[in-house]
Amino acid sequence: MKYFILFIHLFLTSTLFSQTDAARLRAALLKDTPIENDLQQLCDEIGGRVTGAPSNNAAVEWGLQKFQEAGVKVKKDPFQMPSLWLPKSTKMSFANMPDFVPHVVAKYHSPVGRSSGEMISVGTGTPDEIVALGTQLKGKFILVEMDLCLDIGGLFAEYAAATTVENEARKAGVKGIIFMASRPKKLLYRFITSKATDENLPQFVMAREDAKRCQRLLQNGKRIQVTVDINAETGGSFESHNVIAEIKGSEYPDEIVLLGAHIDSWALGTGANDNGCNVSMMIDIARQMKALGIQPKRTIRFALWNGEEQGYFGSWDYTKDHLSEMDKHVMAMSVDIGSGAITGFFTNGRAELATATDKILANYPDTSATFTSINVPIVGTDNFDFMLQGVGNLVANHLSATYGLNYHAASDTYDKVDILQLKKNAAIVGLVALGYANMSKEEVNWKRQTREEVQALFDEHKLEFTMRMFNVWEPWVNGTRGVK
Repeated sequence: MKYFILFIHLFLTSTLFSQTDAARLRAALLKDTPIENDLQQLCDEIGGRVTGAPSNNAAVEWGLQKFQEAGVKVKKDPFQMPSLWLPKSTKMSFANMPDFVPHVVAKYHSPVGRSSGEMISVGTGTPDEIVALGTQLKGKFILVEMDLCLDIGGLFAEYAAATTVENEARKAGVKGIIFMASRPKKLLYRFITSKATDENLPQFVMAREDAKRCQRLLQNGKRIQVTVDINAETGGSFESHNVIAEIKGSEYPDEIVLLGAHIDSWALGTGANDNGCNVSMMIDIARQMKALGIQPKRTIRFALWNGEEQGYFGSWDYTKDHLSEMDKHVMAMSVDIGSGAITGFFTNGRAELATATDKILANYPDTSATFTSINVPIVGTDNFDFMLQGVGNLVANHLSATYGLNYHAASDTYDKVDILQLKKNAAIVGLVALGYANMSKEEVNWKRQTREEVQALFDEHKLEFTMRMFNVWEPWVNGTRGVK
């Protein structure tokens, strides 16, 4: 009888301690913490952080130092980026209108140098519009009208539309593509193209008002001769670094719950909502866990990914380096959609994770009452290679707030971050992470998927076009990326 009583005592003590840990962590993250100062340093002092730039290297050292100051075990994790492209300037002029100097930036990896040609408007650049113009487009710069983008849904629509234009424009033999900016007030931003590091077709984003002016001139019969100069520092493969920190598990130390946010950004702004705010979140969650003496049952690993904007190269490399541990990754989470309120998680074809996450948050009805899990696969951030590896993965889903309008733009600055909501989001992510780390063996009722299961997920959701949009379909198909 005494052993039964002892067992009950230990069980209740363990359960209460676990609940207390979660409640203490939540309370700590909602209080005054250094998260705001950290974000100011990252955005205002270091600034935009294109992978390969000195500012990016400084951000890596900054992240390393922050974890060290918190007493969290941390290391720099090297990996190879395929090529260097650091933008310096993009200048466009019109031979017959010397006083009209449009605001324009080159898309990632557009070839450097000078090129010239005539501009032709192709409307919104649908396949029908481009095919209708036929041979008229060969050797020309085409001007493409884009819809206004004010939220996250608009971002995916813009990526899809741009990819369709690229595909048709290449067939037509155009010299370059000029996309009308989808944001007003001459706001500029930068995207990768569907060829990413393999791009050889000059592509640009022109201020919306300037592109509208060009469009009207062309509609009124004016001919526009374009000359454009792209200046960028270019080079071959180079070494970059992720920052990987961890709090070791007490009972299942070889099992891993992974949280990640990417530390790199584009350099028109200072990478505040994309994704400095969530980098600061990762650091703050680790800091508060350590300060509270929280010892999770599984190892919680914190990743500040690099090379995300160019194609998730840092997280891809991690999955290759830790291939022998992939079976032990219980869950991998990416937080990468700004500082709007987290309203749930994308569960990426793993419905079991929705049930598990709801259970974790059930003790916090003020949070979980507003949550909706969305069981569709997300392509476009650092969960992707874990999904390719068959690992259960989550992506935090946020209200757009200021994210869509300022995405990759000159306006993505510290003042656009909702600090109070960021702290609330940190509490949610911290609770979910600790919940997964402390689950019983029986509660973890999902396993790593096979290649066939991952392919079935892609087929079900018709992801080929989306994966081609981000230049990641072929590596999956040819077996260089993902589970074998």
